[in-house]
Amino acid sequence: MATPRRRRSSRIGDATRERILEAALEVFSERGFDGATTRDIAARAATNLGLITYYFDSKEKLWRAAVDRVFGALAEVLAGALPAEPDADALARVVRELVRFAAHTLAFVRIMNDEGRRAGPRMRWLTDRHQKPLYEAVVAMLPQAAARGVLPDVPPIHLFYVLIGAVGMIFSQAPECERLTGTDPTSSDEAIEAHADAVVALLLGGFTGRAATCRRKARPAR
Repeated sequence: MATPRRRRSSRIGDATRERILEAALEVFSERGFDGATTRDIAARAATNLGLITYYFDSKEKLWRAAVDRVFGALAEVLAGALPAEPDADALARVVRELVRFAAHTLAFVRIMNDEGRRAGPRMRWLTDRHQKPLYEAVVAMLPQAAARGVLPDVPPIHLFYVLIGAVGMIFSQAPECERLTGTDPTSSDEAIEAHADAVVALLLGGFTGRAATCRRKARPAR
């Protein structure tokens, strides 16, 4: 049985490891893999450089652990959002959750954009380990959604990348957006929800509104 001292030490170690992973995600997103250093990450995490080697062995393994961590968070979000029946309201909920995740996890969006444009081992690892399962889960819903008339019947490759671009680009380009339009899309929950509304309207059109109207009409009169 672990002693209180050992349990306390384990909790401190877990907290340190999580702090390093959070700092790593931020630094990798800001400077890219090649531009980031473990010294930068240790400084951001306010921890000893040697602890990065202790917990992760190398910068490459630290990068992979940071990516695993953020995709784990995304999986938790989607686990409660992906519908068994892809009707308009269910798909709207998925879109809104994705928009919120992108807005609050800018480092994730920037790393995906950075690594996705390079044909290298990190892109291949990231795609095979994380992107393919997500793509396959989305693609599995599309025929039913198209058959219901909820989504256009277009090749999944295009719809997937339209969705990815619509969800996250405005947040990854937030400084440009603010300079161009005077609006910081990450400035408030209201700004984030306004973008979610726009993406839902563009992808699903009036379907969610019609579904709500049908439900209201179906309610018995009091």
